[in-house]
Amino acid sequence: TYSLDGTVLAVDLPSDSPSTLRIHFTTHVPRMASGDQGIDQGVLTWRFGWNPILLPPDQAWKEEEGTLVPPSDDFPLQIPASDYAASITAPADVTLACGADHCDEAAADEDSNDVTYQVTNDSPARTIAIAASTDYKRFALDELTVPIEVYYLPGHEETARLFATYADDILRSYVERYGAYPRSRLTIVENPNEQGLSMAADGIVWLSDLFFSHRNVTLPGILNRLSEFVLAHEIAHQWWGIGIGVDLNAQNWLSEGMAQYLSITYFEDKFGEFGPNLFDASGKGLLENLVASQFGFMNLREHQVELPYIQQVERGFDEAIIKPQEDVKYDNATAERLYDKGYLVARAIASAIGKDVFQDGLRTAVEKYMHKQITLAEYQKIMEEASGGSLSPLFDAWLRDETIVDYSVEIISRKRDGDKYETTVQVTRDGGVEQPVIVEAIMDADKTLRQEWDGAEATSTLTFTTAERVRRVTIDPDHLLPDRDRLNNNDPLKFVTVAEKNSLPLDAYILYPDPTSKGITLTYLDRIRLSVAEGGVSADVYQGRSDHIFLSAMLTGSDIGGKVGYSHTVFSPIPTGSAGTSFAPTEVISISGHRVVSKQGPVDYVHLGIATLPTITYSRQTQVGIDITPEGAGRISLAVSDEVRLFSRIYLRGMASMG
Repeated sequence: TYSLDGTVLAVDLPSDSPSTLRIHFTTHVPRMASGDQGIDQGVLTWRFGWNPILLPPDQAWKEEEGTLVPPSDDFPLQIPASDYAASITAPADVTLACGADHCDEAAADEDSNDVTYQVTNDSPARTIAIAASTDYKRFALDELTVPIEVYYLPGHEETARLFATYADDILRSYVERYGAYPRSRLTIVENPNEQGLSMAADGIVWLSDLFFSHRNVTLPGILNRLSEFVLAHEIAHQWWGIGIGVDLNAQNWLSEGMAQYLSITYFEDKFGEFGPNLFDASGKGLLENLVASQFGFMNLREHQVELPYIQQVERGFDEAIIKPQEDVKYDNATAERLYDKGYLVARAIASAIGKDVFQDGLRTAVEKYMHKQITLAEYQKIMEEASGGSLSPLFDAWLRDETIVDYSVEIISRKRDGDKYETTVQVTRDGGVEQPVIVEAIMDADKTLRQEWDGAEATSTLTFTTAERVRRVTIDPDHLLPDRDRLNNNDPLKFVTVAEKNSLPLDAYILYPDPTSKGITLTYLDRIRLSVAEGGVSADVYQGRSDHIFLSAMLTGSDIGGKVGYSHTVFSPIPTGSAGTSFAPTEVISISGHRVVSKQGPVDYVHLGIATLPTITYSRQTQVGIDITPEGAGRISLAVSDEVRLFSRIYLRGMASMG
């Protein structure tokens, strides 16, 4: 247990003359499984807050009861950039990784067996971030324009060399697109956390050990592309969020949304924007074929960004991107809101003004605000100057308000006039904001014709004149806008048959033939599942975050059984320590009707069930079931399970049931 009581030392420095402040202190470092701001598996990682922070004189912070209090509740959370230098002494057997521009090792102290490092920067920084361990090894590419060094754990030298080459490619791309890299070198550090968490600070990025230790799981290099994307995201923070400071409380989109935009743009330029691009299983062999059939369909943007956003909107967890943390209603969906929706909104803005114009705006922002702070209003002004028009409707709708949109298209008439075909379609925008969107007509020979709809009205019609019959029309075929439901983006509806390889289109139903059961399954994302087989039929429909309707009928020998039911999942606020409100599933209430027909005759009964679910607050799980027949017979069942912590990461779990 750690407390902030008595830990804050607020010192007023003279403004009219240079001054030196020396602070001597002893502290305890917590053990953190997240791998940040503490020790994990013998590795110390500390990004922010350990060093003195020089607050600007115009920010009227004050000390109250051992903590620094901002001047107002809506005061932005900004880390100012300052000219930092440090002298860091560590035991000689400890390897120190540091994000500063220079970290020079002085001669070791033979008496104490310590080594002192002189840490300096060529330009302002927001922190001096460090990592230290007796196990770290170092690989460096010192001859590059931006020297790159990688600190890795034993056995991972090959991956360290690979990530250094990735980083060089990423830096070259970003410098060309967005302007000069703000530091004199880049340090990459392997972090031992087991959650896959990666992070950044001035001149340094951490990648989870999973990307080092699991890079070749199932197939050599199977996680290479994903690792490169994560590395590109963390390096992007050297421009946005670290290089350019932002309000990390209310306007963190300027950090995470921009880092997502830079990294996904880099990834798609290298591996393609559409189709499978996340895993490379192009080799020949049994494992290659297995991975290709199960996961080869995955597209980074579509399945790792757009799909999570669509699911959170369906579950009612969407809200405005720009807001202080204490006003966040669904903190459990903050990652999807800032990263996934954040990227999609940046993509929509880039689509509205042009990708090249958007890139020019980003470059201008870097030139103007590097080592400073930028606000959303200042960012918007730069984009408006780059595009030559007002962007208030876009910024207000997608960033400041709770806006969602659903585009749909429908063929309403077809005519043939001689050797020409006229196809009239109705396009609809439910919600959103006025913004151009592409409508594409696909002919029989996969020839396409595109028109741009201005989106000014909620509904409009477009006519396509073609030499061949239009087979299908699609609205927003390039997924440039954050559409909450892509199933109605096509007319006629799309159906994809999956036989040997998996697929997960966002805009189509999937048909899975099953030769074993002589049946077929129809699905759409995680909302609908209908299965028909030789021995039975089943259906599941999910609506929103809570409602589930299900039915099934099965033939087993001479017996027939069936059920139809409904379940409701209760989501409740849970304490997480965050200023925002988080929800988690806490109870499931279900009711279902059952009929079993056998040689002895039919049996009907109603089942009522209540279950409590474990959360991060408590571990107990209970289930109560009641079965009642029309004749008055009944059955009650009860099951309880819980766990007790014995040691760190070791738990004893117990279960009991009766009925």
